[in-house]
Amino acid sequence: MSFNQLPNERKLLNDAANGDERAFSVLFTHYYPLLFSMVQRFSLEDSDVQEALQETFIQVWLNRDRLAEVRNLLAWLLRIATRRCREVLRKNLLQERTAGQANTENERPVPVTPEHHMQGGELKRLVQEVLDGMPEQRRRIYMMSREMGLKPAEIAEQLSLSVSTVKNTLVIALKQIREHLENAGYALLYIYVFYNIL
Repeated sequence: MSFNQLPNERKLLNDAANGDERAFSVLFTHYYPLLFSMVQRFSLEDSDVQEALQETFIQVWLNRDRLAEVRNLLAWLLRIATRRCREVLRKNLLQERTAGQANTENERPVPVTPEHHMQGGELKRLVQEVLDGMPEQRRRIYMMSREMGLKPAEIAEQLSLSVSTVKNTLVIALKQIREHLENAGYALLYIYVFYNIL
């Protein structure tokens, strides 16, 4: 057994593959800090690392049926997290170049059209649909994070929960929202463009 493996990891992987959120939470709690320290070599801000790892575990949950076949979970997670970090780096670089071009050319900002407002409103409506169907605690944790801007540790303290429970709940809530938006026909990139307004 690898030093980083959990003693009952094979059972946890099988249970998570069958949709067991508790097993997934145990795996998340164990591997999140390990991955966090390993991907810091990308010299990203902590918030960017958190975004990349959040996306990593969302992808793992969405592809959980494959977990039973994984032989080296840390290596598998690290490959996914590395790709996510590179995507964040590319996104940041693109934003910096775009901002630099706008400053250099003194361009006017792109106007927000009525269509953008309409599409943003539709995204909000779809997100609200998901929130209305969430278990009360999951919805409350999501709202405290998004609406109130509280950190997981602050939410955990207020609700008398562990920080890992809060983080895992946020991952599941975001996965649920993203899945609903994708099913409604919104491309992943489009969701990212508008997600800050939600």
